Amino acid sequence: MINYTIRQIQTGWQYLDKGLYGTYGKGYGEIIEHPVFCWLLEGDGRKILVDTGMSDTEHSVKYHHDGKQEPGQAIHEQLAKLGIGVEGIEIIIFTHLHWDHCYNVEKFTKARLYASEIEYRFALDPIPFYWNSYEAPALGIGSPLDGMHFNLTQGEEEIVEGIRVYPIPGHSPGHIAVAVQTEKGIYSLIGDLVLLRECLQPYEEKGWPFTPPGRFYNIVEIWHSIEEVLRRSDHILMTHDPESSDGAVFP
Repeated sequence: MINYTIRQIQTGWQYLDKGLYGTYGKGYGEIIEHPVFCWLLEGDGRKILVDTGMSDTEHSVKYHHDGKQEPGQAIHEQLAKLGIGVEGIEIIIFTHLHWDHCYNVEKFTKARLYASEIEYRFALDPIPFYWNSYEAPALGIGSPLDGMHFNLTQGEEEIVEGIRVYPIPGHSPGHIAVAVQTEKGIYSLIGDLVLLRECLQPYEEKGWPFTPPGRFYNIVEIWHSIEEVLRRSDHILMTHDPESSDGAVFP
């Protein structure tokens, strides 16, 4: 059995209204500084990325959310500091293809790219409500996906020994989790299924077993996806968790 380590790499921040994004029906008007993480998986001689993170500050503010990316914080710059570089990444798995998860992907010319087919097809031609999320062709601003070749997954698949993907739709149509085998069990990297750890706790006022996020495309799917993640995972990591730290290594 192959065990991996997971290094959390922060590529910037986004400033989001808690009630609109974080917790359904709670916290409107409270602005939370959310990190934007990617993950570097290392094991069996492999170096694999999950997501590539957000854009520079100017682009983020102009087309998306109030946020920032410090100098040297882009994913390719971070990998250079670690002595790996973009050429050292063998595989990149995308939890989904929103702009803040796949920026700078074009720099990884030697990596094999994986995303779910459902997500990829939607990203190429989203409904207008999601044009900005995917930087759709209709906007005329270019897209991180332009010219990129993706290996498209169907449902649950093993990418390499010890690393599997499985569907967790709800935040986006083809969102997937990445299940990573470690010496301390399965870590599920769940992208934007939820943004806050509070979402995994009961919503006591309503008697619900957990607290749905404020941002979703399908509440029924996201509800069942949270159930699936809780059932399958020993540990959970999310992209925008403000309780997590840059550079943390798991387990």
